[in-house]
Amino acid sequence: MSAVFPVSPLSESVPESDVPSGKHLPHVRFLDRTVEVRPDETALDALLRGGVDVAFSCRGGVCHACLMHCREGTVPGDAQRGLSDHLKERKYLLACQCRPTSTLVLERPLPRDLRTTCVLTQVEGQGSPVLKLHFEPMRTLLYRTGQHLRLLTGGPDEPVLRLTSRPDDEWVLEAELDCPTGEPPVAWLRGDVPFGHEFEVWGPVEPDVVAGATDPCVASCHQVAGEPAGDVAAVTQGERPVHTELDAPRPDPGLWRELDEGRTVRRVLEDFYAQVYADDRLASFFEGVTMERAIGKQYSFLQEMLTGEKVYFGERPRNSHHWMVISDELLNYRQALMVATLEKHGLSPEQIARWTRVEEHWRRDLVKSAPWPRKIGEFEFPLHGFAKEVLSEGSMCDHCGSEVPSGTEVLYHLRLGTISCAACAPAVGRDTAQG
Repeated sequence: MSAVFPVSPLSESVPESDVPSGKHLPHVRFLDRTVEVRPDETALDALLRGGVDVAFSCRGGVCHACLMHCREGTVPGDAQRGLSDHLKERKYLLACQCRPTSTLVLERPLPRDLRTTCVLTQVEGQGSPVLKLHFEPMRTLLYRTGQHLRLLTGGPDEPVLRLTSRPDDEWVLEAELDCPTGEPPVAWLRGDVPFGHEFEVWGPVEPDVVAGATDPCVASCHQVAGEPAGDVAAVTQGERPVHTELDAPRPDPGLWRELDEGRTVRRVLEDFYAQVYADDRLASFFEGVTMERAIGKQYSFLQEMLTGEKVYFGERPRNSHHWMVISDELLNYRQALMVATLEKHGLSPEQIARWTRVEEHWRRDLVKSAPWPRKIGEFEFPLHGFAKEVLSEGSMCDHCGSEVPSGTEVLYHLRLGTISCAACAPAVGRDTAQG
């Protein structure tokens, strides 16, 4: 599996002095590659076009998978929308929202900066030697069960949270906090703890990293100094979830008949997807997919789920959504929009419950804190990365629209299926260093 910010096998060494001055079009530099940013592109678009393998998911500024640190250059304000003040001050940006006005030199997030704001949802075990905290992180938090988070209080002895939840279970995390005397070590956990209280953590890291340093910055800098970058990424990334794809729910052919043999279903989906494609939080997941195609696929999927007839030939939700970073909160937001649409079209509460039962059945295969590989049988397809391919028939470059004749070598994005011609990805057509 690729690291969160994998090193591109197509990376080329470019001296710092060769970074363009930005007098014409701005450029972005990442992983020793410099790419020109065209007027209609974000920094993420330009990097992907140029064959630089960067992590991303929603492309709408929701999941923060494309978070980067700006080492040089001026960060556009829109590129920091939704980030904490802590990250804004340290010149972090979301590559999918960044439209540079001058040259930017970008790098992976620095471990010492990766604070995460969390929202408390529940506390168990008040008065006991161990508290169990349930909380939701405000950004993608990649971790393994047993890793530690440091609870940031600003004091000299900041307490440690032991993660006990499993990354593949749900978006809400669980962690234990030692309270030897029965009294929590932080004031806001004493007495009645308010639901929705926000706090910050640093990590996750292995237990010995937290235990060996009194300052998160010291611990992270020690980790970076002592281990290769790939190993640091492995520590923070955690294990990818492992579970089998869900079976289909029990069919409900009666509901299909009640909904005018599917005619009402079609009207609901047409209305629903018109709202989705206009929604800032949801539309980015459908980039490159026409509304008609989205409606058609969901219609045949629901028809098969409700009637039991084999009419849907696409992939099940786990594979078709494998790259989407979707939180419980975001899925709840989507479901609320669907319920409002069903009510608008006159479905009864009982019919709405039966419809949403089908959709909620797949929640475990949709909600995740990080992308997971698409899997067919025992074979896993890569999450990220590029391959070179010689076209067997003519096509068009997905970035500049130029005609690409058959027999031409192009750069092929393994997840998106887009191709870059030699003009858009200069590494194409000549040997490059592998690494």
